[in-house]
Amino acid sequence: METLSFNDHKTKVTLPRRLLASLFYFSHVLVTLLVGLGWLAPWDSVLWTVVVVYCATEILWHTRDGYCILTDIERWLLGIEKPESALQQNFIHRLLTSLTGKSPTPLNSRKMTVIWGRLSLTVCIIRLYSPGF
Repeated sequence: METLSFNDHKTKVTLPRRLLASLFYFSHVLVTLLVGLGWLAPWDSVLWTVVVVYCATEILWHTRDGYCILTDIERWLLGIEKPESALQQNFIHRLLTSLTGKSPTPLNSRKMTVIWGRLSLTVCIIRLYSPGF
């Protein structure tokens, strides 16, 4: 399964739309970091934020056939058509490829995303309801 390239379409889009798309990309990175590492935070407010954000993410994935709303908005701003499969636009796959230079399969990226997110959610819930943990 081929993934979409977000870089191929940037020259066809106006600067304000590219900047707005970049804002959505970086907000997506922040959400990813929050969910992925928020369970390490010493503050209950961050733990609750992880719980709410990840649960909302799972609900959105379920109701939108695996498509992420942030990626959809970024893609729309860049004028990229919606792919046939949500795996073709997997954000974590794109992030890992850009950070490491290695390209895991989109399916493995999706599985890793769900496993890590649910693990983070579980740790946050345990920490919230187990004083001293």
